[in-house]
Amino acid sequence: MNGDDTRERLLRAAQCLFAEGGEEATSLRAITREAEANVAAVHYHFGGRDGLLREVLNRHIEPINVRRLEILDNAIASTAEPPLAVLIEAFVRPDLETLAQLRETEPQIARFIGRAYSQPSAAVAAAAAEQFAGTANRFLQLFAARLPGLSEAELATRIDLVVTIITGLFARARPSGDSPPLGVEELDKQVALLVSFVAGALAAPPAK
Repeated sequence: MNGDDTRERLLRAAQCLFAEGGEEATSLRAITREAEANVAAVHYHFGGRDGLLREVLNRHIEPINVRRLEILDNAIASTAEPPLAVLIEAFVRPDLETLAQLRETEPQIARFIGRAYSQPSAAVAAAAAEQFAGTANRFLQLFAARLPGLSEAELATRIDLVVTIITGLFARARPSGDSPPLGVEELDKQVALLVSFVAGALAAPPAK
């Protein structure tokens, strides 16, 4: 077995066990036993358990961020200054797309992602800061330009609340056909509902 095989087995085993028992309750020994590997392999490929956890999450989060920027770039290519609702859709649609896919195949993985980011350990919090930094900064700048009445701090707080809603949807994920997000199964309707709500929340007058 080559190194790539070992790395992939460790990722699959970690994802499965993290999803079943939670990242805090899952031991490195359980992961290596499931993957038929050893602790040295974890340190070689990932630098340790925290690195393994970050890589498991990044396999799902990186494509979401790539998709966000793809939708955003397409929107800006169509019009130099997309309206607020279009920016919000670029921000939230990729999450709802991924959630829909996972509900079809692996809803337990969606719940694991939701739990990990709703109550992040130190390792997950550090990973999130890295994963979302570039994407978040770009969206924050665009949102700020369309919401000049909000301070930078208040806008950041409102965006954090939007992220909390999204992670909550992941944390409560059920299989397709069972308790759909936002009460509807159709993806475009989910997007429309969330965009409408977020647009109103972001555009609300500043707190006094």
